[in-house]
Amino acid sequence: MIKLPVKQWGNSQAIRLPKSLLEALEAEKDDDLNVEVINHSIILTKAEKEVTFEELFKDYSKEKFTTEIQSFSPVGNEKW
Repeated sequence: MIKLPVKQWGNSQAIRLPKSLLEALEAEKDDDLNVEVINHSIILTKAEKEVTFEELFKDYSKEKFTTEIQSFSPVGNEKW
């Protein structure tokens, strides 16, 4: 267990998270953390990063995909 002091930070109070704690969370500077209070305990978890459209396709090779449209007739009770 790590004991951390609550300090004044502007009009708020804050605790500083030591590097070892951030490493245990696999978090780094500017990462977002989820904070929950459960039974008088603070639970910190690393927030999932939202992937931008640009990040999602950054390694895309710009090759075009060719597809063939297929049309099928209903074979059962489908209501399309």
